[in-house]
Amino acid sequence: MAFYNENLGNRIMELLNYPITDRCVELTQLFERCSLRELQDIFPAIIQSVFGIGSGGLGWGLRATTKENSPMCFDILHEFFSPVGPMLRLCYRLLNEAIKFDFNLDLLPHKVSEMIQSGQYSLFYADLVNIDPFRRQVTSLVLNAFDYYMLHFVIHATFPLHKMYPAALQVHNERMKTVYFFLTAEYLCTFLPGNPDAIVYPTNICTSVKAPQPLQPVQPLQPQRSPKYLKIPTNTSLFHQTDGPSTSAAAAAVHAARSCESPRTHCWRTESVLHFFVDTWLRYDIDEARDLPSSEFIRVVRILVKQVHSFANSMHMDHTPMAILRKLAHPMIKARIYPFLKSIIGRWPLDSSLSVVLELWLSYIQPWRYMFDGQNMNCYSGTISATTKGSNNMNPGASGCEVAVSQRFSTFIAENLVIYTQVFVYILPRFERLDFTSFRNVIMLHRLVKVFSQPNLPNMLCQAEQAYICQLGIDSPRKHAVYSRHGKSEWDGVYQEESYTPLFGPAVKCEIEQVIKTICISRLYVLQEIDNIRNDVVQLRKSHGFLRKIFASLFEDVSPAELKLQEIGKIPDILDLAVRSLSIMFDARLPEITLEQVHDRHSPPLNFSAYDSSDYLDIAKVTPMQMQSNLVNVSATVDPATLPIQDYEVKFLVRFLHKASCRFNEMFVDEIETLWCRSDFLGKLVRQLLYPPMTQQWFDKSRGVSELCEERLPARICLRPLASYKVLGLITLSMLLGYSLWHAPIYGLFIFILLFSIYITILAVCA
Repeated sequence: MAFYNENLGNRIMELLNYPITDRCVELTQLFERCSLRELQDIFPAIIQSVFGIGSGGLGWGLRATTKENSPMCFDILHEFFSPVGPMLRLCYRLLNEAIKFDFNLDLLPHKVSEMIQSGQYSLFYADLVNIDPFRRQVTSLVLNAFDYYMLHFVIHATFPLHKMYPAALQVHNERMKTVYFFLTAEYLCTFLPGNPDAIVYPTNICTSVKAPQPLQPVQPLQPQRSPKYLKIPTNTSLFHQTDGPSTSAAAAAVHAARSCESPRTHCWRTESVLHFFVDTWLRYDIDEARDLPSSEFIRVVRILVKQVHSFANSMHMDHTPMAILRKLAHPMIKARIYPFLKSIIGRWPLDSSLSVVLELWLSYIQPWRYMFDGQNMNCYSGTISATTKGSNNMNPGASGCEVAVSQRFSTFIAENLVIYTQVFVYILPRFERLDFTSFRNVIMLHRLVKVFSQPNLPNMLCQAEQAYICQLGIDSPRKHAVYSRHGKSEWDGVYQEESYTPLFGPAVKCEIEQVIKTICISRLYVLQEIDNIRNDVVQLRKSHGFLRKIFASLFEDVSPAELKLQEIGKIPDILDLAVRSLSIMFDARLPEITLEQVHDRHSPPLNFSAYDSSDYLDIAKVTPMQMQSNLVNVSATVDPATLPIQDYEVKFLVRFLHKASCRFNEMFVDEIETLWCRSDFLGKLVRQLLYPPMTQQWFDKSRGVSELCEERLPARICLRPLASYKVLGLITLSMLLGYSLWHAPIYGLFIFILLFSIYITILAVCA
């Protein structure tokens, strides 16, 4: 395609309306051909197009494109926006002291905008804010190209796309990872490296992209109100206390790092990424007046937490200017994470999607899991059989055996004590209302108990709690339930709560015993359900004739009842382990409950239904016993063709056959409906081959409650059974048999199809 040499900028603006595949390919070429002045003029328009500013927030679909729904677009977008891709190369071309872009404060989340306008911003923003000298107000941020792009990228995650484009973005599914998810991980791993010897590439970046800070800190504007949740700690040391001289040295190092000399080139992008991600995401408003964020947003925040741990844990090995930022990373995130977690937990729907919030919290309170490979791995008091992965791997490694947490992290635990104990106390009542007959809910309980039962961790928490409460003037956390804060102490770096509930106090112990009782009752129900399902499966097999049993074993997949039995069969053992671990940690007694006692206690049955005419389900008010009493009203409402891919299926073949089935159903929808409704033998035969009509139901959780949604599905073709290894093996065996007998594999395939046709005909006649 010919280019317009007279005005490449206009050509780029035209390409912004092209399909993604053509757009990215041509823009890659034009970015290299354009002059710096042309790029400067169109750069804001490109960024607004990418992130959908003023057009609903969808933009180029970074948060709606996955490998599953559009593999080609996924690869193209991922390559275009990668850390070394054309978009970042464009930003680096525009890095010049004279090229700045105004960023409107209205685009920032409410709390971030309020922080900047009230003058409560950190020194980092001192050379970014544009202040009206007459009104003494911040009017905008003045950013270089890299900061301008990165701040838009961060804010893009806060748009409620799951509400605006529910059909295009189903990110509540853990399997669905978008381009944005992968780019977030790559940006954080690149610009917040865990390796202390890592250099942020490319290194040939202009050194004067930000003005150097003066020797005296810039005086911020007078704040309009005091911080709501905490006091920002003045001590930036993480593992030891620092005295005055060392603090002065640290301040001098900060000024040196922020100078326009070569050390500034080494870490200024890291500084920007750290501040933008932490300040924007962890100040996100999650109150009742705003939409609940998507699960994808919580997962990318978890990536941030993991990488900040990896980045900060290399502090003692880093002797470059980056060490100052590593030292400040933990205090920065600690100052935001507690109110963020409490606000999310308070509003999140009480179902299996709560696991994304739980994993975010558990990732933060386990910094010892995110260590750099080259670091001295003596972070545990025992022998580690497997080291953790490097910073470029977001999944932490696991040790081969249960080992105690090192005393090295005792200071981190003490400084973050409230995040360990008060979040546990806050989330405990929600766990008491979970339905532990659901496998996903049981897994959440297992994760919580497993983390807090790590050897030595309960003792370290108890010691830190005793020291904290002694500072409040109380002798022992086991003698009192709730303590009020008063005065100042060396614990002022810890969050200022109106009251503190000891994790190892009698109030929490009483609640733990109630949770254990709930778990025991749920375990009895699951054992009873397992027996019922086993009996049903046995009775169903006995009801089949000899011929039906043979064909069922050859052609039919695992029945839904058997799949459910495989899943819930693991629940009793997990619940039993959780009960024993909780009783040991909190010295709680184990109840002796039988199923007969449960039925007697709740007789007559509760007149309660979780469902009502408004199609809403407030799961937060439903107890496990009430859920169990409503199980008779719940049936499988998911299209079998869209179930997760099983171990006995070929993944790529399942996806291909599903697309082919959808295409056939679209082309022949009227013909399929007509054949299904026929009452003659042909209709009976068709009904043996097609999936029957059904009403698919699911819960929309975007508003903080579960809204029951329905969709009517007609009779339809489903070719997915052909993707199972069993069917593929039978086809291969029949072709081998045809080749061995008649030297023609196709004959064996014809015989296989003939036997299958006879089987379907017999079923149709019997029907």
